[in-house]
Amino acid sequence: MPRLLAEVFPDGSVVRETLPNGLRVIVRRKAGCGVVTIVTYVGAGYFDEPDEISGIAHVLEHMYFKGTPTRGVSEIARATKASGGMLNAATIYDHTHYYTVLPATGFEAGLAIQADAYANSLIDSGELARELEVIIEEAKRKADTPTAVATETLFELLYDAHRIRRWRMGREAGLRTLTREKVWAFYKNFYRPRNTVLAIVGDVDPAAAIAAAGRSYGMVPDEPVVRTPGPLEPAAHADGLRYRELSGDVQQSEILLGWRTPRLAHADTPVLDVVAVVLSGGRASRLYRAVRDRRLASSIQAWNYTPTELGIFAVHATARPERSTSALRAAWDQVERVCDGDVKDAEIERARRLISSQWLRRLDTAEGQANHLAAWELAGGWENGSTYLDQMLGVGAKQVADVAKRWLAPECAALLVYRPFNAPPLASGPAEVLGLTGGDRPEPVDAVTMPAPVAVVKGGARAWKLERRHGEITVYRTATGVPILFQRVPGSIAHLGWFVSGGALGEYETSAGMTSLMTRVALRGTERRSAKEVAEDVEFAGGALSASAGADAFQWTISVPVARLDDAAELLGEVVQRPAFRDDAVESERAVALAEIAAIRDDMYRWPLRLATEAAWGKHAYGRSVVGSEASVGRMNAAGLRGWHEANAIAAPGVLVCVADADPDDAVAAVARRFGDLTERPSEGALTPVWPAKVIEQAESRDKAQSALVMLFPGPLRRDERRFAAAMLSGVASGLGGRFFEELRDRRSLAYSVLVAPIVRRHAGAFLAYIAMSPEKEDAARAGLLEQFARLCDEPVTERELHQARTFAVGSNAIRRESAAGIMGDLAGAWLFGESLDEIAQFNARISRVTAAEIQAIARESFTPGCRVEGMIRGTGKKV
Repeated sequence: MPRLLAEVFPDGSVVRETLPNGLRVIVRRKAGCGVVTIVTYVGAGYFDEPDEISGIAHVLEHMYFKGTPTRGVSEIARATKASGGMLNAATIYDHTHYYTVLPATGFEAGLAIQADAYANSLIDSGELARELEVIIEEAKRKADTPTAVATETLFELLYDAHRIRRWRMGREAGLRTLTREKVWAFYKNFYRPRNTVLAIVGDVDPAAAIAAAGRSYGMVPDEPVVRTPGPLEPAAHADGLRYRELSGDVQQSEILLGWRTPRLAHADTPVLDVVAVVLSGGRASRLYRAVRDRRLASSIQAWNYTPTELGIFAVHATARPERSTSALRAAWDQVERVCDGDVKDAEIERARRLISSQWLRRLDTAEGQANHLAAWELAGGWENGSTYLDQMLGVGAKQVADVAKRWLAPECAALLVYRPFNAPPLASGPAEVLGLTGGDRPEPVDAVTMPAPVAVVKGGARAWKLERRHGEITVYRTATGVPILFQRVPGSIAHLGWFVSGGALGEYETSAGMTSLMTRVALRGTERRSAKEVAEDVEFAGGALSASAGADAFQWTISVPVARLDDAAELLGEVVQRPAFRDDAVESERAVALAEIAAIRDDMYRWPLRLATEAAWGKHAYGRSVVGSEASVGRMNAAGLRGWHEANAIAAPGVLVCVADADPDDAVAAVARRFGDLTERPSEGALTPVWPAKVIEQAESRDKAQSALVMLFPGPLRRDERRFAAAMLSGVASGLGGRFFEELRDRRSLAYSVLVAPIVRRHAGAFLAYIAMSPEKEDAARAGLLEQFARLCDEPVTERELHQARTFAVGSNAIRRESAAGIMGDLAGAWLFGESLDEIAQFNARISRVTAAEIQAIARESFTPGCRVEGMIRGTGKKV
C-alpha cells in the first residue's frame, strides 16, 4: 500500500467480511468523528438496461425509498431524519449507490432502515405512476442544463452502438411505458447480495457493525444475476473527426472535444488520468493558462471517465460565442503538445502532488472513505484503489506522451458545440473544423518550474500572544491586534483563512461586484510572485487556494497537508496583504466575472432567485448580485481594485482562522509571523431593508422544458434568536420527509425539486421556497406552496415533526462539523456575526429549546400572502 493511503487506511483498519449469502461488508472505524456513513453499492446501472426499458435503473433508485411492508411511503425518509441523518442515492452507467450519513448513535436504526429498503421495497404501482411524473420533471430539469445536454450528446457522437450513447435518464415517452412488473423484475434480478457491497465507516466498532449487518442483511436470499449485454462497439474509430452543433436558449457556448479511451482496468487508464491533471488540474495547468488566462473561455477542464468497461477523455470549455473558435484552437493545441512530448518532469511532479492532496481531501470524511471503499470493492477489491493511486503516482513524462499519442489522435476525436441560437455556427462540418485548428499555432505557455524553498521565518512571543482558551478553541492576537482562532482537529489537511466582515454590503450600485473581483484578482499575482508562480507554489505544496465574496463577508482560504502549513501561511499572507493587481490579471478575471453574470441566466435556480431578491430588497446591497452587473464590472480597473483592497482588506473587521492537527502555539506562530500588515478595525453598520408590503413578481419567458418559481417572505436576521425556529421550520417543511416535499412532490407529482429554507443575513432575512415544474403546472405549484405556508400558520407542527426536525438539525450539525473546513466556517461565522464563540457549542441546546408554538409564531409573522415576492422563469415546455 502506498504510504499516502496508509495514513488513511492503516494496516488492519479496514475489515472485510462476506456474509454467507454473498454480500460483501466493509467496515472501518473512524474513531471520534461522531458520525457514521452507510453506503450500499449495487452493480446495476444504465449499461444493464435494454433499450426498451432505458432509464429503469434510475426509476428503481427513486422507488427504493417508496415503502416496504413495515414502512409506509415517506417513512424511510422520516425515520432517517428522526435519527438525525440524511439519505440520498445516485444512478450512473455501471452502478447505483445509496447512502445515509447520521450521528453514530443512530447507526443501528439507520442500518435497519437501509436493509429494509434494499430487501423489501414494494414497488407499488400507484406510487410508481406518481414517481414517474417526478422523474420526468427531473429529466426536464436536465434538459435545461447546458452542460448536461452537451456532455451526453458528446457521448452519443463518440460511440456508435454502446449503451453509453443513450440519453441516460430515459426519454419521456419511454419512461411512461415502464410498469410495476418491469421495475420489479429489474429489482429482483440485480439487487442480490452477490451483486452488492455494503460499506460502513464512522465512529462504530467493526465487529459490532459486521454483526449488525449480518442480522439485517443475512436473511436476504441470493440468486444468480442475469445480464443482457448491449451491442458491442466496433474498434476505436479512425474515420476522421466527428462534428455536431446544437443551438438553444443559452447564454454561452459549450465546446467539448472527446476521444474514446479504454476501460478502468486497462494499464493506460491511470496515465490518462494524469494527462487530465496535467492539462487542467489547478491554475498552473496547461489549459488554465492557455485558455482561461488568455480570456478565451470562462472555464475549462479535462477529464477521463471510465465507467468499468470503456472510457471517454474530454476537454470541456465554456466560452462566449465570439471566442469559441479561439478557445477550441488553444485547447486543441495543448492536447497536441502533450501528444508531442512537450510535458516535462516538473509538470509531472506538480500533477503527482495535486493528485495526492486531492485523494487525501476526498478521504477526509467518513462519507468519502465509505464511497471510496465501496466503489473499489465493487470494481474488484477495495485494495485496488491503493494500487491505482500507486500507478498514477508512478507515471513519467514519456508515458504521458506515449499514451496521449495512442488515444488522443486528431483523427479519432469528436467535437460537440452547443451554442446560443442567435450565434453563428462555428463550422459547416469536420473539414472546416480542421481548417480552424490548423495554421499558425497559438503561443505556448511557459514551462512549469519547481518553486524555490520558502525561508522559514523564526519568531516568538513578539509575533503573537495568547488571549484565552475557549473550550476546544484557542484565541490569540497578532502583534497588531488581529484575532487568530485555532482549533486542533485530527486529519491530514490543514486549513487557514482570512475572513472579513463586509462583502457586497459595502458596495454601491456603481461598484457592485468590486469585492468579488478584488478577491479573485488577488489570487493572480503578488508584488513578488507572478500568477504562474502563485499557482505553482500552491500546487507543488499539494494545496488549494481560493477566494470568495458574499453579501456579508469575503475571504481567502488555503488548505494543504499539515506539514506544509508554514509554506501555506507565507503564501496566503502574501496574497492577502500584497496582491499586485496587474492589468492583465484584472482583464482575465473581469472576463470570467462577465461570463458568470451571463451564466447565471442559464441557471434555473439562481436566476429566479436573483429576480426575487432584487424585487424584495430593491436598491439595498442585498438586492444586487454579489458578482455585479455587466455595467459595474465593465467600469472596474486595477487602481480601483487596489484602493478597495487597501480600504477593506488590510485594516479590516476580520479574523484569521486555522484548523489543523498541529500544536496550537506552533501553528499560530507560523500564521502570526506572516500576517503582520493586517490591523483590526470595527465593522460598520448598515440599514435593514424594508420588505415590500405587496405582492411583487419579476418574470421572464425562456425556451426551457420547465418553469421555475422562487417565492420569498420576510425572515429573521443573523442575530435574531428566532433564526433557530426558522431552521426548525425548514426541517419540518423541506427535504425528504418534509411537508412540502411529501405533498407537492410525493403526492401531487408537481416537481422534482422542492425546497424551503431560510436566508439569514446580518441585516436582513427571508424564507425561500423554490419549485421547478412543467409550465402547465405553474398555477398548481404556486397554489400548493401557498397552501402549505398557510397550513404552517394555522396548525402547530406535530410532536413527531418537532422531534424529527430537532434530531435532523442536531445530526446535520454533527455531520457538517466532521469536516475541518466546516469547523473553520463555524469559527469565522461566530466571531464575525455571532453573539460569541459560545454559540457554536450552544447550537444543539438552542435548537432543542424551540417549541411548536415558536415555529407557528414565526410562520404567522412571515407568511403573509400579500407580502410575498416571486421570481419566475416561464418555460415553453419543450419535449425531452
